[in-house]
Amino acid sequence: MEIRLSQTMGYCTGVSRALAMAERAIAQATEQAQPVYSLGKLIHNRQVNERLSSKGLGEIDRADEGEAGLVVVRAHGIPDDLREEFTTAGHQLIDATCPVVKHNLRRIAHYCTTHKILIVGHKDHPETVAMQGVRNDGELCRSRLITSVEEVGAPICGERYAVFVQTTFDEIAWSAIKVQLAAFSDSASEVVFVNDVCSSSINRRSALIKLTEECDAIIVIGGKNSANTRALYHLAVESGVKAWHIEDERDVLPQMFECDILGITAGASTPVEVIDAVVRRLEQEQS
Repeated sequence: MEIRLSQTMGYCTGVSRALAMAERAIAQATEQAQPVYSLGKLIHNRQVNERLSSKGLGEIDRADEGEAGLVVVRAHGIPDDLREEFTTAGHQLIDATCPVVKHNLRRIAHYCTTHKILIVGHKDHPETVAMQGVRNDGELCRSRLITSVEEVGAPICGERYAVFVQTTFDEIAWSAIKVQLAAFSDSASEVVFVNDVCSSSINRRSALIKLTEECDAIIVIGGKNSANTRALYHLAVESGVKAWHIEDERDVLPQMFECDILGITAGASTPVEVIDAVVRRLEQEQS
């Protein structure tokens, strides 16, 4: 069996930045004898979150869950109300929100005064929750969430729409929804597509498509609750090749060794050591 690795996989810039900020926050908290937390799961990868926990990074969802300390805001961002809740309780926030996500949140605040906000994303995903929780001058920016083509609905004649998409949303689903929304202009409505799926996600998916053309099967490595990893898995399945979504080397299956050429890719929150461990497991079984 030959193993081929995707040319683009693993950590994106936003995840690398969040992890570096978390490490610095842990060091600062240790030096100052303060508690340190992540607000929710820092990234969607169990192994990384467990490693940070072993270094002293707790995980809280509410300001009253622990005594005041350093709180690292996850890469996905948080709603403005939640941010205020933590600062009011005396916590010091270390904002590790991905810069791309943070820019999109600012744009929602800008557009909500003149446009109806439409958010395309996964229900209850942390980034989507943050997008739905933007405030402008103290007022919540009203928005409507669209999770599929079936939920696009009909436009209001003459309405102005500003459309935002979750940065890790499935690109194929986004393209179909975008076509439907663009048709709103036929009803004398204005439609502005403010952002797009993150270029890092697009590059990772483009590399996967190339890999599916070369391989009998694909292994996608990453957290089961990671939206961008699940999108990679579904893309591989839709390409027609056999595909598996695994979290680490313990999920390697006997049938994977039956492939002549096995491709490997990984989500944006998957560390290189997890990818390497999977490759070693596959190579050891062959030796």
